[in-house]
Amino acid sequence: MAKIYSQILVPFDGSKYAQRALDEAIRLAKNFNSKFHVIMAVNPPLLEPPGMFFGMVRDVNWGPALEEYVDVAAEKADHLLQEIFEYCRKKGIKANCEVISDKPGKAILDFAKTSDIDLIVMGSQGLKGIEKVKFLGSVSRHVLENATCPVLIIH
Repeated sequence: MAKIYSQILVPFDGSKYAQRALDEAIRLAKNFNSKFHVIMAVNPPLLEPPGMFFGMVRDVNWGPALEEYVDVAAEKADHLLQEIFEYCRKKGIKANCEVISDKPGKAILDFAKTSDIDLIVMGSQGLKGIEKVKFLGSVSRHVLENATCPVLIIH
């Protein structure tokens, strides 16, 4: 009998919804003996300093500051994924954990496509600070509408 979900992907952002999705995905992976992937997307922001549009700021090299920001974010994501790797191991699951530098929705969909993912399990909303979306988050909505495999949204 073929596995229904041989490859499961869990996008993780540190939110309580992502943790719930991780726990559900672990349960499913155990039931189906699936390969298990956890990714975190580090999205380099598109920073434009105030005044840039009006020609008030010129000759400013934002490259080093932006690179440092991305490096720190990737380091924090890598540390969190190490904790997730250990968490999964303790639950009896061997997880492939990876930090991807891209927009979250694009990173999830690209990884799912290139890794032949059969099921994406993700939280309904991520960490958005004060601007939390009160219903299905924009990343989960984007993935749900564009994925070529089933998507399980956990609230």
